[in-house]
Amino acid sequence: MRNFINFFIEKIDKIVFLILLIISFSLVLNRNFFQNSKFNFFSNNIISSISNQTKQINNYLNLKNENSKLRRENLDLKIKLNSIFKDSNINYYTGDYKIKIADIISNSIKYSKNYLIINKGYNDSVKLDDGLITQQGIIGIINQVSPKYSTAISILNSDIKINAKIKRTNHFGSLQWGGNDHKIMTLYDIPKSANIKINDTVVSGGMSFIFQENIPIGKIKNIKLREESNYYIIDLELFEDFSSLRSVYIISNSNKDEIDGLNIYNEIY
Repeated sequence: MRNFINFFIEKIDKIVFLILLIISFSLVLNRNFFQNSKFNFFSNNIISSISNQTKQINNYLNLKNENSKLRRENLDLKIKLNSIFKDSNINYYTGDYKIKIADIISNSIKYSKNYLIINKGYNDSVKLDDGLITQQGIIGIINQVSPKYSTAISILNSDIKINAKIKRTNHFGSLQWGGNDHKIMTLYDIPKSANIKINDTVVSGGMSFIFQENIPIGKIKNIKLREESNYYIIDLELFEDFSSLRSVYIISNSNKDEIDGLNIYNEIY
């Protein structure tokens, strides 16, 4: 209480001035209709402007909160779906392909011939020549299966070629790793008549019983024309970063046994 009294005494001259100013301003407005109306018009405009700005800020904050809520819900849904598939060991289907999730327990990227090991085997219906993919691209092909584990040839392996196409033009070629950068692969056999461009998307070609058509692979970074040839050599940057892989989808073609019975040999997957 004493502090308040001391403050009041110290500021008494300013307080008195403010009170007199308010009284004077009030008297002027009361005696002058024109000034009063101008003041009301001016004050109403200010209040209206402040109100509109406040509404816009509130709308922005509400929209931002709603977007954050939707992002959280989408993330929660993805986590729940992944948990369901991993915990219950469910198979689900897309067309002729059965899909299962597996964790990667070993993965190499520094050799000319790289491999992966996953925690699913023939107890989980994994078979030779099943494919491994992610949402970002093709990863490899199963080449050995045990009861609980499987190994796969990575596409970062100079021994295999993948059938791929340029999505925009639909031109087909063979995709192969050069053995150097784990982010770069080379697409061969695209004719120079193809109207290709830097940053064109490359996807799986579908000319294979292992991988479906239009699985994303990467985008074109460099285009060269072979000397004395009518075909391009195309470097593309992979969408998937193999150095940070943690899980994959195993895809199995339900018609594989019938296709194998035709005894068709094809070195391109």
